[in-house]
Parts: sequence; structure tokens; C-alpha cells
Amino acid sequence: MPALDAFSHVSLTVTDPERSAVFYNRVLGTETMFSSTGDTERLIIVARPGVMIALCGHPGTTDQSFDPVRIGLDHFAFQVPSRSELEAWHVGLVADGVTCSEIEVSPFGLHLNLKDPDNIAIELFVSEPA
Repeated sequence: MPALDAFSHVSLTVTDPERSAVFYNRVLGTETMFSSTGDTERLIIVARPGVMIALCGHPGTTDQSFDPVRIGLDHFAFQVPSRSELEAWHVGLVADGVTCSEIEVSPFGLHLNLKDPDNIAIELFVSEPA
């Protein structure tokens, strides 16, 4: 089987790429790396080391709400190195007024869940089995 080195990026369709870029930059510490307005879409790319997210606005998109039970994306998750780092994320999110879950324990690890301005589910995850 040919090699895959790492996950490259995720591209999200959003209602307002500018609003989403502000959210990701503020909440996840990304920076806007690229911004373009074309005839058919608005594209903003935000990134930080190891993370790149494309935020696309498509004119004519009729469905304005994210639903994780529809075919397609359920959520996306970022690996966090340790429980203490995940706890620091939780403290920072709460202090910043971001609605998020408590840290949840599962047989697979620790999960902290939040949603972006379009209700897209984001998980911060520590692989630390219970």
C-alpha cells in the first residue's frame, strides 16, 4: 500500500467564512494564511503548525445548518498531547466564553467538545484510555 504521511487539512462549507476565520483564529490559535473571493466561492484558509482548515462559502447553498447525523462530516478532532493540556484548553475555552462540554472519559481517551459558529462539531482528544 502507498504511504500516507499525515492528515493534510479539512475543508468546511460555512455560512460566513470571515466569521468562521475569526472564531478559529481566536479559539484554536490559527492565523489567516489565505483569503480569496471568486465568482463561485469565498475561501479563507486558517492554519497553525500541524493544522490547516479551509473555510468555504458557496453562493446558493440552501441548507444553512450543520447536522452531524446527515451523511458527511460528523465531527473532526484534534489530538492534544496530555490530560493537563486538555484541562488547559477547557479553562481557556470557558474563560473565552466558548460553549463546550466538560472533559468526558471514554474507553478510548478523553474528549472535550465544542462547536463553531455554524454548529460544526469539534473535538479535542487525548488518547489516554480509561
